[in-house]
Amino acid sequence: MQQPRKISALAILSLIFFVSACGGGETKPADQTPPATPKPAANNQPATVKIAVHAGLLNDNDLKRYFIDPVKQKFPHITIERINVADKGSSLNELVASNATPDMVINYPYNLTDLTKLGIDFNMDALIKTHGIDLNRISPEYLESIKVVNGFNYYTGLPMNNNTFALYYNKDIFDKFGVPYPKDGMTWDEVREVAVKLTRNDGGVQYYGIFPDNVYRGAYQASLPFVDLKNNKSVFQTDEWKNLFQLWYNLYTFPGAPIMPKEMNTVNGFKTGQIAMFSGYSGQLPDLLAMKDLKWDVVTYPSNKVAPGVGQRVDSPMMSITSTSKVKDAAMQIISVILSDEVQTEMTKNLQSSVLKDPKINAQFGKATPELASKNVVAFTKPKVAVLKPFGFVPVGSAAGIPIAAFTDLLYAGKDVNTVLREADEKMTKVIAEELQKLK
Repeated sequence: MQQPRKISALAILSLIFFVSACGGGETKPADQTPPATPKPAANNQPATVKIAVHAGLLNDNDLKRYFIDPVKQKFPHITIERINVADKGSSLNELVASNATPDMVINYPYNLTDLTKLGIDFNMDALIKTHGIDLNRISPEYLESIKVVNGFNYYTGLPMNNNTFALYYNKDIFDKFGVPYPKDGMTWDEVREVAVKLTRNDGGVQYYGIFPDNVYRGAYQASLPFVDLKNNKSVFQTDEWKNLFQLWYNLYTFPGAPIMPKEMNTVNGFKTGQIAMFSGYSGQLPDLLAMKDLKWDVVTYPSNKVAPGVGQRVDSPMMSITSTSKVKDAAMQIISVILSDEVQTEMTKNLQSSVLKDPKINAQFGKATPELASKNVVAFTKPKVAVLKPFGFVPVGSAAGIPIAAFTDLLYAGKDVNTVLREADEKMTKVIAEELQKLK
């Protein structure tokens, strides 16, 4: 549901499955009618709020730590009931079909369109105002992305935390070849210059300077559109996409060295000591900490010169209240607790990046893990996040899967960049036609 990797044929399918899990779907025109002002819950009467969320996104420990305990402390009248949408018969579609629609749904941004398709999305603006949620505390990229995804001029969710990225590096490889460590604030071009010095065959072992992940990450970072929704056209044969493909191709190809084998295009090559640097997310920190003999650190996610200071895109679970809920005020009280300085700080300490602007909170990243005290993990919080681009009626898996396959052809099938982007354009044109037909 979140957190991907790899470029092999099997991995392409898994990546497509991953991005598909992030949703997609049609949008409806923005509602210009101001919502009625809701009435606060009378005297804080007892209320049970049912939250539909995948247990992989919000596990039992995090549910208790960030939701149940702090909510009970501030709003003792509220009881939280989690519905694991991964359980048989408990998918959101099944819940709605059986008239068991939850009060809240937590899922990734592109899944906001799922609520719209099911007819359970809700304009939360009036509740936000009534409960005094100060949106100015939240980094604007999260708020803008919520509206962009659906095409609405109001909020159908608010962000919980964010999956965040950085550039990991293996100190032993740098030390072996006498290359200075990377620094915060580097661009992809600067990182490539470092990678060139590290990509070599030494003692029969092939070393690779960088694994940048797949090209769709670069598209997200630069906020490139995958489809022209205004004209219902593909956009892959543009200078922006061509430049991105060339940049990413240069991160995989080095003078006198073979292209990294497909089977090594994972963090495993980093663990085994053949990949000097890789771009990854904070969820990989525990795995690396478990490898006691691996000497590593991180710097900020490299930036693209077309998007200075920007890391990866918004990847924040969104907390949405459903239109059918009879405990909307209690649900908004829960959201207010999650967005409090206290809970956001606790999340940040435990490697779940805050969505708030406050630099003091961001500086707490990873503080609950003593083993990270000597590492530059605050780098995860430094770059801006890229605003999402809408996919509209095109399924996210189809949209992102097309450039993934095209870039794989560029690397391993001997095709040139113009050819793979032309073929990608043709595939997207076909997908657009098929999806438009479904809407008729």
